[in-house]
Amino acid sequence: MVKSRILIPRRNIIEFHESLDDHGGMLVTLDNGMVTDVYLDDLNNYRSITNNKHIISHLDYYGLEILNENVTLKEIMFTEDNEYKKIRLEIKIKEQDPMHKVELYYNELEKTSVNKFLLYDDSDIDLELLKEIEEAINYFLLDIEGITNTMFSVVTNETKLIDKLKQLGYVDNTGFINAYDNPNVGEYLLEKKLT
Repeated sequence: MVKSRILIPRRNIIEFHESLDDHGGMLVTLDNGMVTDVYLDDLNNYRSITNNKHIISHLDYYGLEILNENVTLKEIMFTEDNEYKKIRLEIKIKEQDPMHKVELYYNELEKTSVNKFLLYDDSDIDLELLKEIEEAINYFLLDIEGITNTMFSVVTNETKLIDKLKQLGYVDNTGFINAYDNPNVGEYLLEKKLT
């Protein structure tokens, strides 16, 4: 089951309420008036496990983690302009290196996103793990942000990886682009409607 966890900076907490347990869990009121439960992590930071998009958005996605059984997506950069929000997430697969990345560009009003997998040459990634990565990304896009249509751009030199993504229901609409001198390297565009 996918869930999200976010860092709650102390500057955003205006009031502490009663303790929930003897492991550091308590209710707090945030500076936007919302109440959430928090706990102390190993680094003595407050974190909350929440899917409340108003809390997540208010905190500018700072320290956001999307957790699945074997996959964790962790926010490493967030920016926004008048049209698009952009979040870069590090993909950590349990007990594997390197940590891959994905960039999500999305428009809240149009409910669309264009996403880039930065997986490069990892053709050995298991199809089940790709499903978990997709679940975590889709959870963020659909459940937290309400995005219903997305296009993925995959940076890779491995057509095996493209084939695995096609097995997950992604459709090849434009083929390789930006391949330069090597037709097997470039950005491959795949599209899938989220439901």
